[in-house]
Amino acid sequence: MQVVHSKGMCLDTTSDSFEGVAMKSRNTKKLNRPFKNLGELIEKSSLTLSPFPEQRPSPGKMLSARQEAELFKTAMTDVVPLTHNTHWQWPKTRLDYIDSQNHEDDDALSDLKRLITTGHGFVIAQTDEYMEATGPGTNPQIASQLHQGRFSIQDHIDLHGMFVPEAEQALHNFIRQCLARNRRGVLVVHGRGLTSPKEPVLKQKVYTWLTRGPLRSYVIALASAKACDGGAGATYVLLRRRPITSGKRKAAAKTT
Repeated sequence: MQVVHSKGMCLDTTSDSFEGVAMKSRNTKKLNRPFKNLGELIEKSSLTLSPFPEQRPSPGKMLSARQEAELFKTAMTDVVPLTHNTHWQWPKTRLDYIDSQNHEDDDALSDLKRLITTGHGFVIAQTDEYMEATGPGTNPQIASQLHQGRFSIQDHIDLHGMFVPEAEQALHNFIRQCLARNRRGVLVVHGRGLTSPKEPVLKQKVYTWLTRGPLRSYVIALASAKACDGGAGATYVLLRRRPITSGKRKAAAKTT
């Protein structure tokens, strides 16, 4: 079979010469060899290849005591010891530390014994039974000073054994009498209410009458009494000479 080439050449496809031409045309294609000149490039750039890392024993292989010591010594080569001059150190003997702890425990036990027997060291203001309040425009420090006994107590009333309505009427009459006699520092004994099933009823009522009822206009401050005057079972009350007006109360509320 003859084939006419585009340039006018006539080729015989049945002969071996056509296969030779076809094979020759396929072998003339260029191969892609991107790393052919890599060695020359490395030599010209004077690059030094890093050596292979030192082979360490696999985790499953047990090391001898000497090998472990060598590894630890190599890892601790650049370690610098700490100086202990500025750090706390244990006492020279363990007994000194134990003795100091025992002294602290003995002091705490003696303070507890003194508190139980004499009541010395008991701070009412740090208990849940302590209560205090101040009227409008009054410095809160007045209540603390009142609790500390900075104001003289000129009269007192004992509400023990009274029912709530009777106690309320007695307290109102007592406050009116004190204002008429110009007695501004008074003591109201109401008890701690330890026998109450939930909370001290009369104690909470006295606090409410003095801070929310009609008597609040006459109260400058109130605070639980000192232990010598009844402690949490009594309340100091500091009275005004004249009741505070609603206008002054509103003005004081705006400034706070």
